[in-house]
Amino acid sequence: MNTKQGFTQMPGINFEWTYSPTGGLNSLHTLIAFAASEGLQFNQVDVKSAFLNAPLTKDVYLSIPQGLEADRQLYCLKLTKAIYGLKQAPLAWYENLKDWLVKSEFFSCISDPCVFHRGSKSPTWIYIHVEEIAIFWHDVTVFKREISLKFNIKDSGPADLMLGIKINHFNDEISLDKQHFTESLIHLYGMTD
Repeated sequence: MNTKQGFTQMPGINFEWTYSPTGGLNSLHTLIAFAASEGLQFNQVDVKSAFLNAPLTKDVYLSIPQGLEADRQLYCLKLTKAIYGLKQAPLAWYENLKDWLVKSEFFSCISDPCVFHRGSKSPTWIYIHVEEIAIFWHDVTVFKREISLKFNIKDSGPADLMLGIKINHFNDEISLDKQHFTESLIHLYGMTD
């Protein structure tokens, strides 16, 4: 596997901006509460190899990887899409997804650039955390079908774990807890005794 060594990239030459927004926790809590009060379905999809979908705005070149027959002194590879390890990859992915959502008639929320909304009679709400997308709607299958035409996705079904929060669905209710996250921290830091 060939990965770009992001630490070798130079600001202004290989990249300009690296900041990429991720959905805020308050936004997620608000959307979950809204879904519970309105009886909306709350599903999650993951975009597989998300960064690899994003076109680059700056030229990035790689040396020829081991195993390929080419004169490394004369030739190099030019990336046309982001790869994991590039400093600008998260932002390139966000911009790519945002552009597709806007073309699909979604509007970005002013208070959180990772929350998108479409429609008024049967609204769809989208929450983005890097390649994880939470969908809030009466019928999530429509959005899943739309996004799967553009990106290779993994349909995770009803969201049950996001940002370390366990999401429990009971008929018309949704409850949240961080027991799983807390227990994993206790084990990580050896505090089980």
